[in-house]
Amino acid sequence: MPYNRKKLLTFHQETNCMNVNHVLNEFSDTLLFEYDCDSARLEFTPAAPAALGLPDRLPLRSDAGGRTLPEAADKLRRLLRAARPGGPVVKAEVTFLGQDGQLWVYLCRCKALEGAGGRGGQIVGKLTDITERFDREQDLLRRANMDLLTGVYNRSAEELITRKLKQNGGGVLFMIDLDDFKQINDTLGHSVGDQVLVAVSDVLKHLFRAGDIVARMGGDEFVVFLESPLDPDLMARRAQMILTHLERIPLPQLNGPVRASIGVALSPPVQPEYAALHQAADEAMYQSKRASKNGFRLYVSSEMQQREA
Repeated sequence: MPYNRKKLLTFHQETNCMNVNHVLNEFSDTLLFEYDCDSARLEFTPAAPAALGLPDRLPLRSDAGGRTLPEAADKLRRLLRAARPGGPVVKAEVTFLGQDGQLWVYLCRCKALEGAGGRGGQIVGKLTDITERFDREQDLLRRANMDLLTGVYNRSAEELITRKLKQNGGGVLFMIDLDDFKQINDTLGHSVGDQVLVAVSDVLKHLFRAGDIVARMGGDEFVVFLESPLDPDLMARRAQMILTHLERIPLPQLNGPVRASIGVALSPPVQPEYAALHQAADEAMYQSKRASKNGFRLYVSSEMQQREA
């Protein structure tokens, strides 16, 4: 009888343990892992999806085996290397590219346990799925930095351009101001005016590279920033290309083509500043608007040069 009671108790304990593990594995947003420093073996709970593409072995040395690790696995390896016995929990965000092409963002926390002789024999940790939170934060950031009507940058582009100028030591700024846009709003309505703004943004995104910065600074004023410096002739051709494509915007509601005045400024390589570059492009744009509209002016060094549009 005592034997049966003991056997029954053991059975209940094992069953309870299995139930606990089953419940833990159902928390699909959290993956537990153990890392053996000697064998470089990385073991996850059964709930760990194979789609994350993590290897079974993860040597801590970057040159181990001469193998190039995927970016996520390499970041996890560096995090494991940072864990020290008796030290604090180390953590970092790791982005995994799943086999289905979907991106997963996990917060990884790990801590080293002391092994025999004070050596770190094991590292334990967990990966928490924060993909939804990350996506929400990115969406908020996008909304903060993008013009919701047109899908290009808003005035936050000033900060981005400032960083680019410091990194690259120069660049080119196109300032584009639509001619007689107020008249479009007043006579045809703001809905048509919004269509014009969206169409202008689409033209600029089409004409320039993905790495160039296209922004609506407010109202009917746009800027385009190019990191690579251009010679005056190429700057003039780019400005003329913008004018030509704006005139081709197919909006039957308009009484005529979309026209703009453009100012173009080249930042000097010595101490480039956005404020000075913006002022130069703005001055060139107003020179064009006062002259005839539907044209452009270049501001190169301290000399103003006009090219007929």
